[in-house]
Amino acid sequence: MGLSNRERRAAKQRKRDARRGVTAPEERADTGRGLPAATLQALLRRAAADLADGREEALAELRGVLAEHLARRRTEILAACDAVLADLPSSSGPGLAGALGTAAPASEWAAATGATTEDVALATVRLLAAHD
Repeated sequence: MGLSNRERRAAKQRKRDARRGVTAPEERADTGRGLPAATLQALLRRAAADLADGREEALAELRGVLAEHLARRRTEILAACDAVLADLPSSSGPGLAGALGTAAPASEWAAATGATTEDVALATVRLLAAHD
């Protein structure tokens, strides 16, 4: 579970920007690029419902939507995963990690395991689909 090409390129660009003294993207004012949190959560829920209904192509469609957001929007996507999993019943703890045997939310699970943003989003959708 290594980094995607997009994530590697983004990391290289951040290093180049740091050497040149360019302000980090997190410190710049966000001009609205990317999907709002509510839209990301709706996409995850819709993909899970489609997957639960047997539409396997829902994952491919979700990958296409997430592709442009993975590197720059990792924290937003992980937060959306945490939010949609917050209400999910789990006997071993909250969120994605709870369903996998730990008590950490999806974002902490991703950091601990080194899972890519796409892996976490797809695991979230699969878990939601399993509970539909």
